[in-house]
Amino acid sequence: MSATRKVVREKARVARDLIKSHPLTPELSADLFAQTGIGAFRFSAALIEWLYSELEGLQNNLGTSV
Repeated sequence: MSATRKVVREKARVARDLIKSHPLTPELSADLFAQTGIGAFRFSAALIEWLYSELEGLQNNLGTSV
């Protein structure tokens, strides 16, 4: 299942970079990220178990906090 984790990380990274390159309002940025980056994670969460350290790494890569 490490391939699934890689796909989720890549999609989240792409979503983050997409938001950075567009002059969107904060609300639209959050919607765009939710549709792309978070959607991939939600799908994977039903298939594989994520370790807490992996979630922290994903969160740090995205520049978000809990």
